[in-house]
Amino acid sequence: MARRPNRIRDSDLAAALRSGLERGSFALPEASRVIRALEGRSQQEFAEQLGMSVKVIKSIESGIGNPSYDALARIAAAADLRVAFVSQSGSVELMDPRARADEERRRRLADAEAVASGRVSAREMHKRNALQVDELSFELRSLA
Repeated sequence: MARRPNRIRDSDLAAALRSGLERGSFALPEASRVIRALEGRSQQEFAEQLGMSVKVIKSIESGIGNPSYDALARIAAAADLRVAFVSQSGSVELMDPRARADEERRRRLADAEAVASGRVSAREMHKRNALQVDELSFELRSLA
């Protein structure tokens, strides 16, 4: 039987984690674990709460899952959040899929041309495209 994780009782830590979730500071696997930890639920209990298979939760939290939009929306709703695409500037933009694909294609071509022309090094391009992380970080013990 799976061990039931303790609910996070430190109110400052819980507030910081919730704030991090709201800012989008966590990748999906960590966000799912944080949401469960805030409620003190096991993977099985979380899956039951969301009406999902525990296999889906396990694959998401291990980082190997490819969840459907519905699964993402259910996990987000558990923390009173919604799924959205957020640009690096932090502003939320809603784009139709075709416009988003066109913009992504244009950006990739521009990046490739900048590297090919030598205006930007490949290393600098990798830095520019790397995930930006806030100064605040958390180390979570295993919550599974």
